[in-house]
Amino acid sequence: MNIVISSGHGKFVAGTRGLIDEVIEARLVTDRVTEIVRGAGGNITAFHENTARTQADNINAIVKFHNSRQRDLDVSIHFNSTSAGVIEEKAIGVEVLHHVNNQNTRILAGQVARAISDASGLLLRHQRDSGAVARNNLGFLNNTTAPAVLIEVCFVVSRIDVRQYQQFFNEICHGIASAITGRVHVPVPPPPAVVTPPAGQQPAAPQPSSWARDAWEWGIVNGLTDGTNPRDNSTREQMITLLHRYHRMQVG
Repeated sequence: MNIVISSGHGKFVAGTRGLIDEVIEARLVTDRVTEIVRGAGGNITAFHENTARTQADNINAIVKFHNSRQRDLDVSIHFNSTSAGVIEEKAIGVEVLHHVNNQNTRILAGQVARAISDASGLLLRHQRDSGAVARNNLGFLNNTTAPAVLIEVCFVVSRIDVRQYQQFFNEICHGIASAITGRVHVPVPPPPAVVTPPAGQQPAAPQPSSWARDAWEWGIVNGLTDGTNPRDNSTREQMITLLHRYHRMQVG
């Protein structure tokens, strides 16, 4: 399988900016995914657009490069923002765009989005479609001649998104590489080390996973959980109690 992957926007055509800069981060992800795929024996070509001065020339140059290569899949790496563009404390998440008329890339888009979410804890947007979003108005998806997906890794204005992206950068890139090739091993973070406390000292209480910490603390503050056993399975009566407490919180 031959893949062409490119970073969104260009050296002189800015993308979105917030807590991080889209152009900078898209290039980092593109290069790391390329490195991982090649390391696994895959065929992939990377491209960064460095000459265009207008948005139209930029997208035309990117599309032209993709279409000049023999390949089976086109991938574009982007980062997203909200219409307001203001910094937010909430998680917003990952989504992957595909052309509205292509069923195969709809499935692939969902697989890529799920891989990123599973690797990092980033919220999976549009869960009904597994993170896949159909679009018919994007130059990259409309004009590349091979099947194509456009990856919006996370939102640059979300503190939670950016923290998850930065903490799990390598895992995200492995997830993307695995999803687009079907052949890359995704490293699983090692379990936390078991530390035996000194005699007479109580063992430390288990802690929530890093990606769940904000939500877990919110649940404690709002009385939805007592804060114990964050990684245990829930019984049905516990889930009903959680939903009942949340309902009471909403209706006052």
